[in-house]
Amino acid sequence: MRRSSLLLATLAAHALHLHALEARSFVRRQGHCTKRQRRALRELWPAYGVDVPWNRTIDDVHALYGAPRARAVLDIGFGHGDSLAGMAAARPNDAFFGVEVHRPGVGSALLRCEERELSNVRVARIDAFTLLRDHLAPRGGHFDECCVFFPDPWFKEKDEHRRLIRPAMLDLLAVHLKPGGHLHVATDVDGYARHVEATLAADDRFVEARRATDARPDWRPETQYERRGAARGHAITDLTFALR
Repeated sequence: MRRSSLLLATLAAHALHLHALEARSFVRRQGHCTKRQRRALRELWPAYGVDVPWNRTIDDVHALYGAPRARAVLDIGFGHGDSLAGMAAARPNDAFFGVEVHRPGVGSALLRCEERELSNVRVARIDAFTLLRDHLAPRGGHFDECCVFFPDPWFKEKDEHRRLIRPAMLDLLAVHLKPGGHLHVATDVDGYARHVEATLAADDRFVEARRATDARPDWRPETQYERRGAARGHAITDLTFALR
């Protein structure tokens, strides 16, 4: 192959990789913040919020909590914070780091943290891909667990590359989860559950540790999206994978 052709092929492959990594897994539907949510974003952010400007690198997640915690849990796309606050309240010795892009949801989560007087929660309003790729120290091993509960299923075939659980995300989690760490996924969409299992089965860094249908594990609080799905007759699937 001529050098120019080889260069073009390399650039094309790199562009495809970047496209897979950069494709947003969410839609920017900011919605309307209530007065209570606005108050929470204004007054509670200093206690719970983590600002992540473009040039910040978080060297030690535990340092965000003032003292080392037993385990560190990353909750991606926590919605209105039902699961985030519920898990943190049940596990006060563990650190919970929530990531969400939508302002009303962040405001609701802050209110839930205030109501429960939680000290083991921190929240960042940032895309999870951006956080994991650009703002965590590359030494990795920051988290013991990662939770992805009821992510956008992106039903249309042309949008499947936007699904949060995809090879590019697994590459990042393989760095930032500790060896033996767990990825927990819950969904009320059968097609998405199959997608998650197929994606993880194709990655020999992870092994399936648990699968349950309509048998929510005791440690996972019920979420607003879960109740909505169950009311529509959807089966709820919980999946757990371990990083080898």
